[in-house]
Amino acid sequence: MHANGKAVQWRLRAATFLSSFDRFAIPPLLVPIAGAFGVSLGTAALVASAYFVAYGLSQPFWGALSDRIGRVKVIRFAVVAGAFCCAAAAFAPSFGVLLAARTLSGVLFAAIVPTVVTYIGDTVEVSERQHALTLTIASASAGIAVATVVGGVCAQLITWRAAFLVTSLLALLLALAIVHLPEPARIVTDKSFAQHARAALRQGWVLVVLMIGFVEGAVILGSLTFVSASLQANGVGAVIAGSAAAGFGVANVCCVPVVTRAIRRFASPLMIAIGSVIAACGLMLAAVDTVVATAVVAAAALGAGFGFLHPTMQLWATQVNPTARAVTVAFFAGSVFVGGAVASAAAAPLADADHFGGIFFGASVLAILLATVAARLRAVYLEREHPGGLPADGRAPVI
Repeated sequence: MHANGKAVQWRLRAATFLSSFDRFAIPPLLVPIAGAFGVSLGTAALVASAYFVAYGLSQPFWGALSDRIGRVKVIRFAVVAGAFCCAAAAFAPSFGVLLAARTLSGVLFAAIVPTVVTYIGDTVEVSERQHALTLTIASASAGIAVATVVGGVCAQLITWRAAFLVTSLLALLLALAIVHLPEPARIVTDKSFAQHARAALRQGWVLVVLMIGFVEGAVILGSLTFVSASLQANGVGAVIAGSAAAGFGVANVCCVPVVTRAIRRFASPLMIAIGSVIAACGLMLAAVDTVVATAVVAAAALGAGFGFLHPTMQLWATQVNPTARAVTVAFFAGSVFVGGAVASAAAAPLADADHFGGIFFGASVLAILLATVAARLRAVYLEREHPGGLPADGRAPVI
């Protein structure tokens, strides 16, 4: 298989599907987990928060390791080891064991998406890279949609533990599919991870990208964590609550054709602004009244907004420090998920008090900041660092 062939790209997308499936099977399970172990909803939400923290903080390690030993070896190890951690979560005898198993799962599955993004950066020309990233993110979003439905079905009709067994089985099947995945050519460097990390974190634009990624994670991941829980707290069944949250993935996948056309027509600052405004509108609606209809619209708005916003931010992460792309992409992915974890933890007291409207309102305010500040910073970056324009930055003028 050629490193940029269709078969390779489908395997990479399957890997991102699995990673998202593992992360987002958990929201519909929070209420059943709280009941099973006799803990509050806020405490049960620690399972999601700890996963996001572990997922985020371990990103730089995987980026450095993929530079050292190769992208494919990292993906294979993460998939196989993650399968066993999911099995451990399924049979956890206590909340503490479940928390530990999910935290370790976060560490392992954290390797997949940034390594896949780096793989694409290694093998796809910059003029086609944002399109490839958009399709990859759509696969990840499909994983979110399927996971929230499967999680809800398992929680209500079988047992919440079955959701983790499904993830384990999918991981083992993927491990077989990527046995012959080719290793892409990459720049071999003698610099250590610490040297790459210090060099990256001394660059002002890298720090800007990481800051925006943190806020993006707080808006998208932080609020999405509570969509299902907000409905279940009001007596809605886990299947319907999980299906409502699945609107995120469905909307993201459905808007792929729109996003791929927009990439070639609009400048990237405008893409950031469009995605952030769509997310803000959906969140504001959910903040006014959290019922099934508004939750579906909010989840769909988050998914559509994510479709415009995240590929643009990932593209920026692959551009801003090409000499250490893997480390930079890993730091970016880490900032997104740490942002989601911090937001989830900060919102836990509001969730315990059933103040979900406050959670969604706060996230909508952050989304407006993204639409204004982040879009402007992207425009300034292009003006200063790439005054001649970039092949993947649309044909519209920079705003």
